[in-house]
Amino acid sequence: MKNNLKISGIQKTSLIDYPDYIATVLFTQGCNMDCPYCHNPELIPLENENEYMNPEYFWEYLEKRKGLIDGIAITGGEPLIQDSIYDFIKEIKGYDLLVKLDTNGTNFNLLKKIVAENLIDYVAMDIKGPLDEYEKYCGTKLSEYLIENIKKSKNLILNSDLDYEFRTTVVPGLHSKETIKKIADSIQGVKNYYLQNFRSEKVNSSKYEQKRSFSEEELEEFVMLLQNKKIIAKIRN
Repeated sequence: MKNNLKISGIQKTSLIDYPDYIATVLFTQGCNMDCPYCHNPELIPLENENEYMNPEYFWEYLEKRKGLIDGIAITGGEPLIQDSIYDFIKEIKGYDLLVKLDTNGTNFNLLKKIVAENLIDYVAMDIKGPLDEYEKYCGTKLSEYLIENIKKSKNLILNSDLDYEFRTTVVPGLHSKETIKKIADSIQGVKNYYLQNFRSEKVNSSKYEQKRSFSEEELEEFVMLLQNKKIIAKIRN
């Protein structure tokens, strides 16, 4: 099947991107957010100056990896801003592989379609911060429509039978105890929530290159706050 999905690269083998499975990570180009602390800033622009991977190469690669990997972890960028991702995932499922999808939740309609057709097995959704001030965290102004989509995507995942996780990359100066409390109030019922510590090695904004990470003690305080809100959270460094 011909597909014009913009693939900026793959990581052939990962033991951490798809919990409990061996996966190939596929990176798609383009994101509708501009998070200043993003660790894949080259994937944010809708177009990349480098050549994209030929999808035919990817399918040939999958043929060779039969029996060696359990699934594909699709990340970006934001995979769901490309409509062609639907057919691409559908074709991956034809290889009898598990599919994990990373998303920011802004394309609710496409996510709903993919979930309804059982095309993904695991979904990881980012919760950048409290929705009433999302611009502060995602680096761009989002319409009310996209904010509503994020809410609906969150509820869709919570009420599905999918394996899932919600996650927040916590950044000093952006996230605080109050931030964590607000996030907790918005994700009541979540069964799998991760706090990911900010790292300054590669970031989207130069203002964040010298910013520190949270200490283990500070992260544990966040976890305790979440536990007090009846949310079981884990730290992912």
